Amino acid sequence: MNVTDEIKARIDIVDFISRYVPLQRSGRLYRALCPFHQERTPSFIVFPERRTWRCFGACGTGGDIFDFLMRRENLVFREALELLAREAGVALRPPGGGTAHSQRELLYEINAGAARYFREILQRHPAAQAARSYLARRGVDEATAEAFQLGYALPSWEHLQEHLMGQGYSVAQLLQAGLVKHQEERDSYYDTFRGRLIFPIHDYRGRVIGFAGRVLDDSVPKYLNIPETLLFRKSRVVYGLDKAHRAIRAAEEAVIVEGYMDVIAAHQHGCHNVVACMGTAVTAEQLRLLQRYARRFILALDADTAGQQATLRALHQARQALARQPFPGVRAGGGIQTTPRLAAELRVATLPPGQDPDDILRQNPQQWAGLIQNAQPLVDYYMDVVARQYDLTTAQGKSQAVTEVVALIAELGDALERDHYIQRLSRLVHVSEEIIEQQVGARIRALRLASRHRGSGAPGAQREEADRGRSNGAAPGAALHRLLEPTALQERFLMAHLLREPYLLIWLAEAVEAYELAPLDPADLRRIEYKEILRGLKRFLASDEPWALDHFQDTLSPELHPTLADLVVYAEQLPDSTLPEMQVAVLKTLLRIRMLRLREELQTLQFLLEEAQEGQAFQDLSAAINTIRRDRHHLERVFSRVSRTLSPPDPGGTGAALP
Repeated sequence: MNVTDEIKARIDIVDFISRYVPLQRSGRLYRALCPFHQERTPSFIVFPERRTWRCFGACGTGGDIFDFLMRRENLVFREALELLAREAGVALRPPGGGTAHSQRELLYEINAGAARYFREILQRHPAAQAARSYLARRGVDEATAEAFQLGYALPSWEHLQEHLMGQGYSVAQLLQAGLVKHQEERDSYYDTFRGRLIFPIHDYRGRVIGFAGRVLDDSVPKYLNIPETLLFRKSRVVYGLDKAHRAIRAAEEAVIVEGYMDVIAAHQHGCHNVVACMGTAVTAEQLRLLQRYARRFILALDADTAGQQATLRALHQARQALARQPFPGVRAGGGIQTTPRLAAELRVATLPPGQDPDDILRQNPQQWAGLIQNAQPLVDYYMDVVARQYDLTTAQGKSQAVTEVVALIAELGDALERDHYIQRLSRLVHVSEEIIEQQVGARIRALRLASRHRGSGAPGAQREEADRGRSNGAAPGAALHRLLEPTALQERFLMAHLLREPYLLIWLAEAVEAYELAPLDPADLRRIEYKEILRGLKRFLASDEPWALDHFQDTLSPELHPTLADLVVYAEQLPDSTLPEMQVAVLKTLLRIRMLRLREELQTLQFLLEEAQEGQAFQDLSAAINTIRRDRHHLERVFSRVSRTLSPPDPGGTGAALP
């Protein structure tokens, strides 16, 4: 039992609400004039068995004891939680106390202090002259060095350690931050970075989450990163994103390079949409992060063989990682069908041999602009590479080349483009267009089949009968209690999907508007934790920050963290789904939640109608019942429309997927 459930179990909701409004017993229910709007006929109902309340009048609000207190006293969740916990005698953890949240905050502080220390050393210490000279030779000016917080680590074993411990941090905390290492034989600690130019690594909000160091001689390794920590995960970090994300969003284009110095040089020369991967190949996590901002990716990696292999690995990662959207097509019989296509444009900028982006930007910025502008489409680059990679004079080489390129051609959304590349591939490998076209068609059919049979895992698939059920007018009690389980499952499924892909919330708002429905609101949900997480999610998305689960968790009250963790674990257990499948799943789940709620309200109102029998109350209840029936009929029609298609109509009419 979590803390909110324990509080609700200890505080009788009837006794609590009676302090604010006089309640009258009506069978198993309690009635009163609604305290949240003016009315003459009691429409405020308390359900003791469910520990909930609802107004069936003008305001239409409802919830549990937390919702009532927050609305009545104009409190936020944490304030209501503290008041009710005190009354119930339930102990709360102090905000952030002993949690990963407080540990992350501590690491942010340590990293910020280390960055200031490294920066001060680079600027003023005599031993940092070699680093200052190196930056001057590379053309990095002081303003750029300051913007990126470049620093220097002295060639000392304990200098940073002594400095930070003098600031009050323990060696165990420095070890957790990755800034010191443990020497087991002597049971001693030493600085991770010694005699290196330091590149602080920031998250998208500009907070220092880690460091990389470059030697100034021929020592190895040339570059060294801190070990992975609570803040730093190499595969999930994009260097320079804190300074690039606005430019990327404005241009809808992200240029991806390999090195720290490449990013620094690009920004110094006015190319602000450039970022770097944290290694030799772009990872799926990095691409998903960038896709929040960009529709077009240009990979500008080294032109040598290793660079080409890194590019191919990155392209493979991109095809696996980037979200797909449905493209409509016409079946042979004239019907409409959809095929998933990449929702991003991928291009490759081929750099001159022996040069990296840093060289080009320093020597000839106009050349860099031309390379980016003339970047090759993905398929063109791939065909050039496989032509060099395979022996196209042999059957095996032709087969390997065709297999690789056909997979890309099949994902193109435009039929003319597909025909163009089928012809080009035919000329390249000296195989007839008909054979290649057959393979492309087979690949397209496989994509459609995979999309059609990959289930969304929606719990409602086993509960269609509940949606079609009709009320028999019985008094609320056991029948309503049976509705709680499907409602709870639906809410959990919906919230898990929104945390799995938060930008579904934006799409959902547009979709329900197209169907003349109200947007998803916390009032749609029964569980107070889900309501608060949904409110927090809306605030987070409105902040224009890219999605990061740990950063979102930081915005929530600690008491919500266990529920958030449960939803995240549940989301990971759901079957893989395409983007259109997820869109359908969340829309249908919202419809189910609302239909179940209306069914529940209808049973309650019919019970109250039998009691009223005549007078104004009877007329008001009859009108409310008719309204619910109309609303439910509309929901059922929408549900039927959505169920007949792979995905609902695009609200904007543009075919666009998530932003």
